[in-house]
Amino acid sequence: MLWSSPMVIVFLISITLSFVLSLIYKVFTNQEKAKEMKEKMDELKKKINEAQKNKNQKDMIKYQNEMLQMSSEQMRMNMKPMIITFAVVIPVFMWLFPALYGSINIEMDDSLHGTLKYGNMEKSLSIIQENPLVISIDNEEKTKGDVIALGEREFTIQGYDKGKKMLTLKQIVVNLPFSMPFYGNKLGWLGWYILVSIPMTTIFRKALGVVQ
Repeated sequence: MLWSSPMVIVFLISITLSFVLSLIYKVFTNQEKAKEMKEKMDELKKKINEAQKNKNQKDMIKYQNEMLQMSSEQMRMNMKPMIITFAVVIPVFMWLFPALYGSINIEMDDSLHGTLKYGNMEKSLSIIQENPLVISIDNEEKTKGDVIALGEREFTIQGYDKGKKMLTLKQIVVNLPFSMPFYGNKLGWLGWYILVSIPMTTIFRKALGVVQ
């Protein structure tokens, strides 16, 4: 079912998390003071640029010191919501997402044979060639980036760590209709979370009146 698919579940968790984190900053940050500081910082940036154009070293250093002080004050003001944010995010990133849609690590023996275990399934596989990586599974040869279907879930061959003798398969959460630089079109939970959360956080912060 669509609603129980990894793509939708990670999407909904990402939206919820974006809203909660935006709300934390709204509640635990003095928005009036934050707005005032932002305006002052913008003004100082203009003054620094003007001083640079006029080659006024004295004023430039003065404004830079003022900006440094304001940045420190801004950091202190954001410390409380930042700590609360970490308390919310860490369990999701360290346990929830990896437990639901984490990668599979397969320990290989000295002869480069291993057993893929996922749910009730067990499949024997072997590494035919390390560089470029070629593996054999279900009497098929697959290379790095190829897809392996395990029931309703799909995984890509991510790589082989020779030192740890560990073959890693990354679970695919979403297949994009376009390819992203460095990521391609097959995203795991982290890539999909980032892609969803960046625009949603901006939307929620604007809607809640959180100073950007």
